[in-house]
Amino acid sequence: MSTIEGLAPYLAGPGAAVLVLVGVVLAVYRLVVQYLMPAAKAVVDRHMTELEKANERHEEAVAKHMSHIGEMGERYDRLANMHAEQHANILQAVASMHTDIGDRSERIERKLGGLYGRFEAMKDAS
Repeated sequence: MSTIEGLAPYLAGPGAAVLVLVGVVLAVYRLVVQYLMPAAKAVVDRHMTELEKANERHEEAVAKHMSHIGEMGERYDRLANMHAEQHANILQAVASMHTDIGDRSERIERKLGGLYGRFEAMKDAS
């Protein structure tokens, strides 16, 4: 019993505390390495996979919107060309109408001049 009584202060004292501390540190290290690190890796991998999918969807959406923007530019160009042609046609029609009105106006003036001339002649004759 003397050996147990001699070892008792060391087993219950600071030496035991150091041994318990070493045991706890090893247990925590083992827990972190065996369970927490693989779990954290799985979470990060899953997160990266989701980010890659989101990035692919974003790139598809951007490509789709860019194609729509290109189509809208083409439509604008077609409409601008069509309106330019219509504008030119309207200007040509207005110019033609102006010329036609001028010609008709001259004919009307000649006819009225002839009528007035005959009217004067008829007035003088009576």
